[in-house]
Amino acid sequence: MALPIAHAAAGYLVHRAERRLPGGGRPPIGGWQGAVVFMLIGNLPDLDFLVGFLIGRPGMLHRGSSHTVLAALIFGVAAGAFVHWRWRERFGHVALAFGAAYLSHLLLDYVTIDTRPPAGAQFLWPISSMYFLAPVTIFNEIYIDGQTRAGFLRTVLAWPTVVVLAREIVIATVVVGTWHVVESWRARSNPGRLLAF
Repeated sequence: MALPIAHAAAGYLVHRAERRLPGGGRPPIGGWQGAVVFMLIGNLPDLDFLVGFLIGRPGMLHRGSSHTVLAALIFGVAAGAFVHWRWRERFGHVALAFGAAYLSHLLLDYVTIDTRPPAGAQFLWPISSMYFLAPVTIFNEIYIDGQTRAGFLRTVLAWPTVVVLAREIVIATVVVGTWHVVESWRARSNPGRLLAF
């Protein structure tokens, strides 16, 4: 599974890109606060670890219903409705942006090596119980002991996890840096365009 750095970077990129969505313009939440919100949304599906941790079996719920397109749709609609009600932002634009940030998590999990059966995740549950995994993967697999709290903490802090995390930092830095270079180039090509955080 991809780690929080990659998921945060994906959420951040959705935050940067959402101004280009239909009905775009100003982001539903602007500035650095918006970036943080989108980075958190990119990690939201993995809160299933926290629920499992509280129960005593951290991996019990992982890659379950929180890792589905249905969960992304429900989250997008609920977040869009809340933001529309609270701040009078356009419902469709906000729902699409927040739903896309949530879906970014599923996309990264789709392109992460997973050798333990059943490999992949049931992204289309409850419509399909089929497991999906990309034929070409980008992110390395890490082994997380989801059976006990102590095992979970031990494997999260283990050296192999740190190595994978370092690799993710490099990938995220290159991708986000490239995005910023392209945005800067486009802004210079079109001086009337404003760049938000």
